[in-house]
Amino acid sequence: MKRTLYLMLLMLAAVILGEVAGKATLAPFDVLGKSKSIKFMPDQFLIDTDVIQLAFGIYIKLNLGQVLFILLALFIYYKTVAKLIPGK
Repeated sequence: MKRTLYLMLLMLAAVILGEVAGKATLAPFDVLGKSKSIKFMPDQFLIDTDVIQLAFGIYIKLNLGQVLFILLALFIYYKTVAKLIPGK
């Protein structure tokens, strides 16, 4: 449980810092801000009533800075988890 929480906190920090780094880069490193989005919005998962319309789907937008920070977070996790949270 503690290891999972530690990993989730590292991932959240990586996504936030990657987004900031991707938007704050200057001319030579503007490639970090390039983003790609993935969208899955099927029409059959749409609930439409007179009061509310509810749709189920997934929309993911990642930039290169976020991907690099996520890889860095995974590296940090595997190098530090055994020292920080001793267990199995």
